[in-house]
Amino acid sequence: MGLPANIREFLDRRTVPYQTLLHPRTSTLTQAANACDIPVSQLVRAVILVDGQGLLMAVLPADHVLDFEALCTLLHRNLELVPGSQLTAIFDDCEPRSYPPLAPAYDLDVIVDAAVDNLEVITFEPGVHTTLVQVSRNDFRSLLGDALSGSFSRPAASLRADPADIDGSLDHVVDQFTPVRIKQNIEEFHELPALPATAAQILRLAADPMANARQLADIIEQDPGLSAQVLRYANSSLYGYAGCITNLQTAIARVLGFEFVINLALGLSIGKSLRVPQEGPFGLDAFWKHSVYAGRLVEQLATRLPSRQKVPRGTAYLAGLLQNLGRLVLGHTFQPEFYILNRFAQANPEMPTCELERQVLGVTHDQIGAWLLEAWDLPEELVVAVRHHHDEGYWDRHATYPQLVLIANRALAKHGLGETDRAGLPAFSLEMLGLKDQQVIEITDSLFDGGGELEELARRLAA
Repeated sequence: MGLPANIREFLDRRTVPYQTLLHPRTSTLTQAANACDIPVSQLVRAVILVDGQGLLMAVLPADHVLDFEALCTLLHRNLELVPGSQLTAIFDDCEPRSYPPLAPAYDLDVIVDAAVDNLEVITFEPGVHTTLVQVSRNDFRSLLGDALSGSFSRPAASLRADPADIDGSLDHVVDQFTPVRIKQNIEEFHELPALPATAAQILRLAADPMANARQLADIIEQDPGLSAQVLRYANSSLYGYAGCITNLQTAIARVLGFEFVINLALGLSIGKSLRVPQEGPFGLDAFWKHSVYAGRLVEQLATRLPSRQKVPRGTAYLAGLLQNLGRLVLGHTFQPEFYILNRFAQANPEMPTCELERQVLGVTHDQIGAWLLEAWDLPEELVVAVRHHHDEGYWDRHATYPQLVLIANRALAKHGLGETDRAGLPAFSLEMLGLKDQQVIEITDSLFDGGGELEELARRLAA
């Protein structure tokens, strides 16, 4: 795919020489840099902010994080990030999450971080995820016209370093974003949410070897919203039943299966009990979209495992669905800090989210989610899946579950859904589980080819 028309015309009008680097479709600037065999430190990116004075584009190196406090102090403005839904209207000729750092092409004011002037060659995404553009530093500056300048970023590497190695500067950075209370007390988690009543009933039923579809339907029918979601699953093309299902017991006995509905209802009742904001990288919209795709993909991958590795598909589904539950707990219990984390993540999309959580909060969502599931006495398989779904090296008890989730997340990230600390499918995990990379790719592609129902389910769950 070539340059967006607006960007091509802008560059041609300015008569600035530039070079294009074509590459396979990617979802992050780091992946694009790797695909073109150039250092990510050579790339710049744009962050769009707003206050009462209007819109502002901040341009900074791709391997730096934006320091909100420094920028607001520098400009004497109270800036906030522009929501992603509004960015698509501003950059209406660009692909989602690809915003060219050429503010004049969109009639935006601009400020450039001082670190950009240390680069001899400037490389940026021009609005598509299949191309990079390169210009000289001086030509890039001329494209931006009378841009403001200042220091409002710092290298992301400084957030990952040991504080002892950088004279405590990490503590200073984290202090700018994180209230002291959260750093000191988050690991105590005195106010863990209680297990929802419906989920508790489902768990008791699951422990009864004589339980049947009628009893499960009776529990689910107490929650009209949950009933509607289960029936929607049963009537979707995902499960191939010919006819219209209007009865929960029929949906359980003939279409979805007792164990699967147990896990589906458990996951939905838990997720819906935690209320967090809709928007943002960790908001309900993003959470449920990723969760329903991940749950379905992990379920399908579980059915492809060799017989010696087989695990119940319902438990596999729930492992994928609840893997990021810890983020909902953060949003439910620590709302101000959750807002800060969302803002930081949206402004710094290249930094792995677990790293952001660790540096901003001192704890990660996989730890929080595992603590919660343990407190609720959920099955050990789920606790392990939630705790280790980022860990390629975990091969202890119940390792099949977190490794399936990890594989699914890597596959979904190739389609721009969710995030992962590393690109590409994990070869060792695939080998240990007896899966083939092409097999995983084809299953994932099929989800997106017919993903209308999963998209609709995610929207309803987030509503």
